[in-house]
Amino acid sequence: MKIESKILVLDDDPDICTMIKMVLDYHGYEAMDAETEEKANAILGSTAVDLIIMDMLLSGADGSDICKKLKEDAKTASIPVLMFSAHPNARKICMAAGADDFIAKPFEMNELLEKINSYIEKKRVDQV
Repeated sequence: MKIESKILVLDDDPDICTMIKMVLDYHGYEAMDAETEEKANAILGSTAVDLIIMDMLLSGADGSDICKKLKEDAKTASIPVLMFSAHPNARKICMAAGADDFIAKPFEMNELLEKINSYIEKKRVDQV
């Protein structure tokens, strides 16, 4: 039996959201996208999410600040957060904010999928 995994993609670039969402949908994940912190919070308030993928640099918001809030909130603290960015110091900033993992832009979709699969598999093992 396949366990449906829900992944939230947060990026202010609708093309990146669409591209990642299409790849995730193709690989059997249920992907939801948000272009703002507000939309992401609405999704998180109504849907159990298994993984959050988000950009560090968002229009009008700092992804590392959003990550920090997610990790401080008891309702979302256990959701793994995979952050990405092209910023040169992004890995250090994202990890300091509580991100579980980081991937540098530009990235290969296979690299992203490997990271996603490892977090989803870990969650499945933890649920057994």
